[in-house]
This record gives sequence, C-alpha cells and structure tokens, in this order.
Amino acid sequence: MQEIHFFILLTTLVTYSWADVNQNKFPLCKICACTVDNNETTANVTCVKPIEYEIFSDYFWFSNATNTSIAYNSITINYNKFIDFTKIFPTSNLTYLNLANNNIFNISDSIFKNLQNMVVLILSYNDLEIIHPDAFRGLYLEESLMPLRSLKELRLDHNKLHSLNQDIFEHTTNIEILDLSFNPLEVIDHHTLLAIDNLIYLKELYLQYTMISGLPDYLLHTPKFIRVLDLSGNQEITKIPQTLSDAKKLERLFLNNTGFTNLTKENGFPLMPNLKVLHLCRNEHLHVIDRYALCGLGNLTELIMSDNIDLVTIADLAFACRSEVGGGVVYPPIKKLHIGNNKLAYLDSEIIARWDGLSELDIRENPWTCECENQWLIDDLMPIYLKIDETMAKQVTCAAPVEMKSLTFYDIYMKKSHMRCLDIYGHRPERDGILLVGLLTGLLIAIPAILLIIFAYQKRWFSIIGVFDKSPASYSRRFYSTSPTEDF
Repeated sequence: MQEIHFFILLTTLVTYSWADVNQNKFPLCKICACTVDNNETTANVTCVKPIEYEIFSDYFWFSNATNTSIAYNSITINYNKFIDFTKIFPTSNLTYLNLANNNIFNISDSIFKNLQNMVVLILSYNDLEIIHPDAFRGLYLEESLMPLRSLKELRLDHNKLHSLNQDIFEHTTNIEILDLSFNPLEVIDHHTLLAIDNLIYLKELYLQYTMISGLPDYLLHTPKFIRVLDLSGNQEITKIPQTLSDAKKLERLFLNNTGFTNLTKENGFPLMPNLKVLHLCRNEHLHVIDRYALCGLGNLTELIMSDNIDLVTIADLAFACRSEVGGGVVYPPIKKLHIGNNKLAYLDSEIIARWDGLSELDIRENPWTCECENQWLIDDLMPIYLKIDETMAKQVTCAAPVEMKSLTFYDIYMKKSHMRCLDIYGHRPERDGILLVGLLTGLLIAIPAILLIIFAYQKRWFSIIGVFDKSPASYSRRFYSTSPTEDF
C-alpha cells in the first residue's frame, strides 16, 4: 500500500515538474492551454480567456536565455475583445494563427509583418467591414512588395464585408485558399474582382451565402489553378454561371441551396472537362433535370444530388452528351451517385452508362411508384445495389400504388414479383374500387328488375291498372265493365 502511495506521489511530482519546465520553456502555457510535441521542441497554444492586454508582451514570445523566438507552432486566440487590432505581433516562427470570434472591427497596417512563416491566418466570425490593403503588409524583400511570404490560407468568413479593396492582396499574392463565405457581398463588384484577380495561384475559393446572383465575366480567368469553388446558399443564383468555363482546372463544384428551377441543355453546364465532383443538394426550387443538362461534364465521377424537395424528373441522357463521332452518346464515368430524398417516382435506366461500375449509390427516400416502368430497378439494379451497400438497398420502399406501399424493393426482388403496368390512359384501378363495386351491385339489381318488368308487360299485369296498355280494348274497358250475372 505504501508503495502505491509512493508511486502516485512520484508521478504527481514528475507531472508538475514537467509542467513547470514547459511553462518556463513556453511562457504562453502559463496563461493558456498548451500541447507540446513529443520532442518538446514546439507548442500549440489555445487561449479562450481574456488576454488582450498580455498577449503582445515580449516575455511570451522571446527567450533571453537563447536569444531566439519561442517555438510556437500554432496559436489560437478566441473570445477576446480586440475590436481595434492595432498592436504588432512579435517575431515568431508560428505557422498557424487563429483569431476567430474576437469582435475585431479594424485591423491596422502591418500587424502580422513579423510572422513570416505563417501559412494559415483565420479571421472568421469577427466584425470586419473594411480591410485596409496594408493590413497584410509584410517585411521588405527585394524581389517582392513587402510580402507575408508564407501565407497560403486566409479565412475571412462570417464577417460584414461588402467589398474588398482592389489592392488588399498585393502583399499576399501566394494565397491558395480564400474563404469569403457568409459575408453580405451581394455582388462581386469591380474592386473585389480585381482583388481576386491578383491571386494567380488561388486553388480554393469559398463564396457560399454571400447573397450574390452570379459571377462576373473573367473572375476565374486569371486564377488558372483553381480546383475548388463553393457557391452554395446563394438563392439569387438561378442559372449556371457560364464563366465557369474559364476555370479549366476546376475539379470540385458546390451549388447547394441555390435558386435553380429547371436545368436544360440550353441553360445547363458549360464545358468543364476536369470537373470530377458536383454537389447539387437542397435546391428547393429544382424541378427537372432535362436531357444533356450536364453535357459539359465529361469527366464527372461523383454526383451528389440529394434533398431537393421538388425534383420530380431526371430525364434519360440527362448526364450524357452527343458524340461528334459516330452519332451516339458519351457518358461521364460516374462512380458515386446520390439521388436520395428527392421527389422521384420514376428513374430511367439510361441516366448513366454502367450501374455496375458504381462504388456508392443512394436512391432512398424517394416516392417510388412500383409499376412496370420501374421493373428494371428490381430486376437489374437491386442485385448491383445489394453488392454496393446492402443496408441502403434494403431501405428503398414503394410509395405507390397503395396496395404496395408497405413493400420494399428488396421484398419484391426476393419474391421475384413482376409489377403491373398502367393502361394506356394511365388509369389506376386501385382508386376505382368503390366505383367498380357500385357498378357491379347496380348490374346485379338492374338485370333481374328489367327481366321482371318485361315478363310483367307480356302478362299484361300493368293493364289491370291501365299502365303501359294503350290498346283500343284497354281504352273501352275504362268505360265498360262486366255486369254481374244476377243482373240478367
């Protein structure tokens, strides 16, 4: 028992000693939470309590013992109230700086100039309305204009920016990732256009929920290396921006929650030969995807098109394109197809070339009509679906007709059932049951009644009361009747 107590005491002393060593080596660890790498050479710091009056002290950044900057790898400072950010960061080799959620309204010039190894700068969830072009000015270099030479990723999302100064990125031309989402831009004006045009190495651009209605011409002409573009959440976008054709290397495009209604060959996607991933989800007005609407996406491998509450039709050949050689059609090599939770009742087998080439498939939560037009979903697709994802395959259900509403596609597949077809007029007998029963009942009553009437007429039963008998004899009998025998 004494040995156990001794071990616990020893462990506690070692832990406290280790903590003291780290706090002395990394002074910010005294006021913030820290994680230190295994070699105890760098620290990752997270500060979520008020430190705006301490953070810029040289004591936390510079070691007098080694006469070098303290080796912080990343620093996160959240939930402070800097408001007017005027103090310059001391020299550091950090690569990651997160200043989100700090009520920053203004950034003074050159406050990041001593952070020449900073790769990622996050200024999200602040109150920025205007950013001066020298806010990102760095140190003097002969070959460049006072750059922040290492900055690759800049996050400005969830601020109050309406426009960008055209020279805002003149010191950060090597940026590869720019996030402007959730800013009330409303329109990408000329100044913002020029600012983005300075980023010739831009690879990812995020513009979701910025209330824009489209993209200006040539926005994507200068950033020739752009790979990812997100325009989601902009309900004002009602047609595919044709300037997307300038993004020759674009691989991933997100158009979720936009204002599209119908996508056709005429208003569909322009030629985008390198696009591999397309997301078209939560577009509440999207109703029809017509033939050849996605014709320009010849190398598409992943199509996520779910949760479109009004999407009732995906036409045959919607994803295909007419071949200029041979007169046939060419399909994109889709490997992942998600069309769940739409309003699809029918699906043509020719929307993709090879269903057995899919690695992912989701067609659940659609009001499928279990008629013979969808028989191929049972006979051809279900065996493939079960191999791709058995759990999902067993969750696809019938929504009509009513007598099959409780059945799953898997039930029908296992029973080897053949679904009945509608007649040429599209009549649904299950809806006419009451009428048919009424007609049959009427016939069963009417036929004997008619026969009885005919028989009664032939036997002149109706003549007794003078009904239906118009003969002269009947007319005479109305005035003369047979006299009783006792009268003679």
